[in-house]
Amino acid sequence: MAEWGRKDAEMAIALKRAELNRALSYKVNYDAEGHNICLALIRFKDNTIDVLTAYSNDSAMPESIRLGLNLIPNLYAFMPKTEFFGCDGMAQFHTEPKLLNYLFATPGIRQNAFSGNLPINTFYKSVLESQRERAIWHSQHVKRPDDLASVTLVTEINCCSTCTEYSINRFRNRFPNIPLLVIELGKEVGKKLPVQFEKISISITPK
Repeated sequence: MAEWGRKDAEMAIALKRAELNRALSYKVNYDAEGHNICLALIRFKDNTIDVLTAYSNDSAMPESIRLGLNLIPNLYAFMPKTEFFGCDGMAQFHTEPKLLNYLFATPGIRQNAFSGNLPINTFYKSVLESQRERAIWHSQHVKRPDDLASVTLVTEINCCSTCTEYSINRFRNRFPNIPLLVIELGKEVGKKLPVQFEKISISITPK
């Protein structure tokens, strides 16, 4: 399979944004667009692919919605300090290190992230158990770092200097033989500047 192209990357993140906004539309006084989405588009040496998704404010949503959207958990606290991406500041909550930590975590660390108390209600308990089982299955089938051919990070907002230094550059220094492409789409929440697509055209339907 060929490398991920710019058009593929833009379409993938646009579709995930639309899906996430619909899922969170029930929340009152919450601006889902105020928080970043980042994708890791992964190609392996056997030409298979995978896509991981991180949202910068996933703690604001119920676990069932997070799992339903296939958002990866934050594994920063579980990673050995010699291996994690990010720093001891706010970077562990940012999407780029969150994705890289998930990709390079052991299957056991990933599985432990999908645990916790279950609802008392029988129906919701059953739903969440099923979602966790699917998430755990996927976490166990992410291929090893040795199998990576390339990684493309696609982020709505441009990477901050901390993420660049402690995540992007750290990855490139540790794995110089694995190409890492970063596509930054220039969104600026404070200036109300939307994602700057180059290859696709998105029509926004008013609410």
